[in-house]
Amino acid sequence: MKLAGRVWKYGDGLSATDIVPAAYDPLSLVYDWDGCAAHLFEEHDPGFGPGAVAGDVIIAGDALGAGHAHYHITAIMACRSRGIAAILCESADMLFQRAGIDHGLPVWPVPGIGALFDHGDGIAFDLISGNCRNTTTGTVVQFTPLPPLIREILAAGSSLEWALARAEAGRQLNPSS
Repeated sequence: MKLAGRVWKYGDGLSATDIVPAAYDPLSLVYDWDGCAAHLFEEHDPGFGPGAVAGDVIIAGDALGAGHAHYHITAIMACRSRGIAAILCESADMLFQRAGIDHGLPVWPVPGIGALFDHGDGIAFDLISGNCRNTTTGTVVQFTPLPPLIREILAAGSSLEWALARAEAGRQLNPSS
């Protein structure tokens, strides 16, 4: 799974409500992910809305996803709706990371990534080999590759789609069930 894009870099403690302000929670309650995506980083980085394009990558410092877990899905689904390729960080709240993976968005810690990139740099990374390269400077960092199960979930689009595909495969192998 190789991905490439442009970096939007943020610091430590980036919370889900920094990604999508809590004021737009009513949109998430009706699963209006495009509506949530229209407000990505609205208060935290007003330049994101007009500048971000599909394939871009968010890089954060330590404690990504800090705050109440209620807002995690809103942030994740808004990023997916906008076409964000991944969120890489120094460290992440485990519930935020799991929400990302469960909903098909790679959220993965890459120690040292903050020192490797500046806002606007190009990025190419391979989730299988654990290779992350700054395409602007040529600098490379290695990270722990994603385990096969997580790669399968991301390739399926979400943990739900992964589970449904496995159930269907099981029915095809044993049609009498």
